[in-house]
Amino acid sequence: MVISLKIKMNLYPTEEKENLVKLFNFFYPVETITTSQPDSSGVSEMSVEIEGNNALNFIYKQVRKQRTVEALRHFILPRIIFNTNSCKFLIHKQALSMGKIVLCKTKEESPLGPVYLEFKANKIENVIEYLFPPTERGRVIETGFTPEDLD
Repeated sequence: MVISLKIKMNLYPTEEKENLVKLFNFFYPVETITTSQPDSSGVSEMSVEIEGNNALNFIYKQVRKQRTVEALRHFILPRIIFNTNSCKFLIHKQALSMGKIVLCKTKEESPLGPVYLEFKANKIENVIEYLFPPTERGRVIETGFTPEDLD
């Protein structure tokens, strides 16, 4: 199995679809986004699945730029699901619209709903170590993994 990143978020009647497409494109330029039919309150779900190492680029670069590697590491490690080789977490939608990665513990922390992320890979722990390596005194200790080692 190659690395895959599944991204989904709700599209509310007050939001512009084009703005959410931009959020997906932060991760990787996507051509096909699946959109469900609106429910009784007008809310649709938009989703995309990205495969390959390129799915990691935005998160890798952004957490280093924001200097949040250690905080994200502590947040993400308990969320690894080893029996499915996956990891699921939520990102604040409004923060992402500004190009920032801010994690949410609950969906209520993001007023217009969070962005749901799920990574899958044969070696999920290596993917997490690559994205969120240990730190020492605030400095990232790169693990030596390259994207090619992660499939």
